[in-house]
Amino acid sequence: MMSQKDGPIARKIIAAGRKQHRQQVVDLSTLRQARDEMRRIIDQSFPPSEIGETFPGFAAYIYVTNWVLGLVEAAQDVRELGRHVDRMAKAEEDYMPEGPPMSPITRSMFYAWSLWDLTVGVKRESLGSILLAISRSQGMDPVFLGVLETLVESRLGLHVHEGVTSGRIALRELGTGELRECVCPAGYDGNRGEVWLARVLPSPVVASRDSIVVTTPYVIQNPGIAGWQAYLDRTLAKLATDPTTAYTRLMKHGLDERFWLEYVFEAYASHRTEAVFLMGLPDIAESRPHASASQARGDELHPG
Repeated sequence: MMSQKDGPIARKIIAAGRKQHRQQVVDLSTLRQARDEMRRIIDQSFPPSEIGETFPGFAAYIYVTNWVLGLVEAAQDVRELGRHVDRMAKAEEDYMPEGPPMSPITRSMFYAWSLWDLTVGVKRESLGSILLAISRSQGMDPVFLGVLETLVESRLGLHVHEGVTSGRIALRELGTGELRECVCPAGYDGNRGEVWLARVLPSPVVASRDSIVVTTPYVIQNPGIAGWQAYLDRTLAKLATDPTTAYTRLMKHGLDERFWLEYVFEAYASHRTEAVFLMGLPDIAESRPHASASQARGDELHPG
């Protein structure tokens, strides 16, 4: 059944699939296999005392992300997905998101942006939201749908490191004040006072109360908390009257389509295996180490 919340792209694909029910847009056997695998991951999860070593919730998110990537690859010739696929391919060509030293853009950052945040059309549909609508129409397992929906609705956040206790990292989100106890599968524990740009999600494993840093953390070395709070103060008022709505919009979609990808590209300072370090603010070009290089790249790609 189609939901009234589904966007026009999703509704068109679902309707086409019903008309050609012998050639479903999404292979039902693939959907069932994904459902069974998700159940296995959740059912075989470890108790909270061992989650820091095994991260079953993170495994669930990675599995669903890979499943979506596989479907996008298989369905890239579907005309209704053309704008998404073209923009994703162009961004991949421009940023070469293999992570440092090749590119500051990590795979986890790029895939999250391209699947969950990149939207087209009047209803701002993402590849993830379209596949979520299709999965619902096919009666997918609620556990699988729940994990996929969490990813679709996810966004980046600016988080202040409040310390580490028993292997759990306390992260307080600047824009909302929410404090979460987190695990970081990338392996970076960090230090109190750091500002992280990261995507933090609740664990899909019922037995765990930990949140999960699902992307390699971008640790902003300069400015600190005060500088970022000042940035939010002067930026959010331009987006919405309600600060929480404005912050959510900024972190999900930025001020333009590639806003956060471009910021990371220009702000890159250094890296280690488990984290990438940045410097600067989005609205002060001279604060970002590679802003001039980005401008030169833009001139080369779009000559006057």
